[in-house]
Amino acid sequence: MNGAMFNSLARFIDKNYPQVSFSDLCQKASLRTNIFAELTWYPDEDFTEIMQALADQTETDPPALWREFGRETFSYFADIFSDYMSGVKSLGDLITAVNRIHHDIKRDGLGTPPRLEFRKASPGHFEIRYSSDRNLNDFFLGMLEGAAKHFQTEVKILGRKERGKLIVTISIKEPEMVVV
Repeated sequence: MNGAMFNSLARFIDKNYPQVSFSDLCQKASLRTNIFAELTWYPDEDFTEIMQALADQTETDPPALWREFGRETFSYFADIFSDYMSGVKSLGDLITAVNRIHHDIKRDGLGTPPRLEFRKASPGHFEIRYSSDRNLNDFFLGMLEGAAKHFQTEVKILGRKERGKLIVTISIKEPEMVVV
């Protein structure tokens, strides 16, 4: 998991759960540090342990917490990854850019990012099928909701299981979207 995720979580906790200490959560998760470099990779398990500790301490449903965190993370990522965002003018541009970044991460052996598959459902509507071995479906949905709000785009989210994995299908109404 990229250090940017940990830093985004620290900001999220400070903003939404001021009674909770990110440092204490890192300690409860048995991590050696509470400082994370933006472009450094850390074990996925460390992140999920912090999220579980936060859910336990705040008595929040973990899927709802992941989704809330995802909604707020979009703005933070847009700021820190502004170089990537410079040419992004729509939700379709964003999804295309994220898919390319994930492809590069996998190609360079830096991790196993989620898969995004695209299909035109009808004129002006596209479906994105999301799958991840890391079980970050709720985070992805929150990120998508945050991005849709940012780009003022209508998004309808549907979820279903296929072949034992949760596959999320999203219909996006955005005529300018580029199909990858």
